[in-house]
Amino acid sequence: MDREMLLRHWDEAWSEGLWAAPWNRALEGLTAAEAMWSPQPERHCIWQCINHILFWREVALRRLKGEKVEAAERQRRNWEMPRETTGAALEDLRRAWERSHQDVRAAIADARHDLSTLQFVAYHDSYHVGQIMLLRAMQGLAPIE
Repeated sequence: MDREMLLRHWDEAWSEGLWAAPWNRALEGLTAAEAMWSPQPERHCIWQCINHILFWREVALRRLKGEKVEAAERQRRNWEMPRETTGAALEDLRRAWERSHQDVRAAIADARHDLSTLQFVAYHDSYHVGQIMLLRAMQGLAPIE
């Protein structure tokens, strides 16, 4: 994939949406309770989806630096529940969501990095943002368009 095209898709997915809701609005208007809601006990909540996305973005960035992520860490952090479920913790999550987006964007823009790892982050994130939108709809929340 062309670097400029990937950057354009990354930016558009964040701010305008690529045929779907923009990623930067995924947490818009949510309370901590809504972010923690799950349709069934064994299903993931929005908060877990964001933590999952953040973790795999971190993994991609670490791999660019030549770091390995051990199986135990992947197992522990893959669908991690938040330590706190307060409004302040949700604000921290929102900031981490934006910061992570900018970190991946910078890595995509850096010509020293091979795009073979980074190009799949966008596909992965799109899938999970779709899940977030479905979880919002299941709670009767207004759609993000």
